[in-house]
Amino acid sequence: MESGEKDNGNKKLQDLVLFGDMKSEIRTIEKITKTTEDIDQENQIKLYTELIPQLGKYKYVCMLKNESNAPIKEVKIKIQYPLFIKLTRTIPPTIYHTQIEDIEIEEQSIEQIKVEFDKIKGTENKQVTLYFNPTASLEEQGEIKSFAAFINKDDYVRVINSEPLNIELKEISIQPKIIPSSEIAQFVKHPEIKKAIKSIGLGSDKPLDYEFLFNRLEVVLRANNFQYITKDKEKHIMWYFGNDLESNNDILVIGQENNRKLEWIVTSKDPELIISTITQLTHELKENLLRMGIISSEDQVYNLECKACGNILPKFPEKGKIVSCSKCGVEQVVW
Repeated sequence: MESGEKDNGNKKLQDLVLFGDMKSEIRTIEKITKTTEDIDQENQIKLYTELIPQLGKYKYVCMLKNESNAPIKEVKIKIQYPLFIKLTRTIPPTIYHTQIEDIEIEEQSIEQIKVEFDKIKGTENKQVTLYFNPTASLEEQGEIKSFAAFINKDDYVRVINSEPLNIELKEISIQPKIIPSSEIAQFVKHPEIKKAIKSIGLGSDKPLDYEFLFNRLEVVLRANNFQYITKDKEKHIMWYFGNDLESNNDILVIGQENNRKLEWIVTSKDPELIISTITQLTHELKENLLRMGIISSEDQVYNLECKACGNILPKFPEKGKIVSCSKCGVEQVVW
C-alpha cells in the first residue's frame, strides 16, 4: 500500500469537496455546440438540429420552425442515430407516434425514431429533445441526422434533410498527476470546470461486502493510471487525479460507495473527456463486478437517473419500493 494512503486525519480532508456537498443538479455544460440549419424551397420552413455534450451524456435537439403565417400539416420527423449510443430520455417525455427500428444504411446499423404531428400552425415551432448515453463501446464514430416531411399550404409534399452531426467516442489515455489535496477545492470551483455524475445501483438479493465494493472503485481507477490523492475510509469516498494525454486536460474523479449505490463524479474542462471517462470507468467497473461474482449479469446494474428529468436519484431503493426525485418530485420504481 502506498505511504500516501495512510490516514492523515481530518486536516488532509478539510479542503476537499465531499460528495455530500455536491449537488446532483449540476449546471449545464457550456461549450460551442455543433449546429446545422437547412431551409426548404420556400425559405420559410427550417429544420434546426444541435448536438451538445452535457452532464456526461449527449443532448440532441431537433426543431422544425414554421416561419410562415400559414400552417403545414401531416408533419413527419425522423431521427437516425448509431447503435453505440442509447436513447435514455426524451422531451416531451411521451412522444406522439414514436417508433424505433433497427435498419441498415451503408453497412452501418442505426436506430430510427419517427415522430408525427397533425399540423404546425403559422409562426409555430415543434421541438424534440433526445438524451443519449454511450454504451460500453469506445473508439466508435457515427452521425445523427434528421429528416422532416410535411404538406405545405399549396398541398405539395416537401422534405427537408439536416446535415449529419458527428459523434466520436475515444478511449481515455491518462497519465498520473500529483496535486496537493488542498488544491482540489480550487480546481473544482474553477469557472471553466464541468462536472457530471454517473450513479448505478446493484440489484442483487444476496448480502454484499460494502468495503469490498468500495475497493472495486479503486481497482478500476488504478488500472486507468489515475493518481491517488486521498480517501475517507469511513464515508467510502476516494479522490484520484490525472491528465489526459491526447487533450492535455486535467481530470478529477471522485468515487463513492453508499449501500449498493456506486458513483463516479468526474470533473474537467473538457465535456467530451468527461463522457469518455464515465463510459470507460463504468464499463470496466461492471466487468470487474461480474468477474468477482458480485453480480451474475449486467441486468442487475441499474442506472439511477430520474426517468422524468434526468437528475440523479437520492438513493437506490429496495426492490419494488418507490423513490422520489429530489429535483422534480416524480415518484418511480427503479427495479
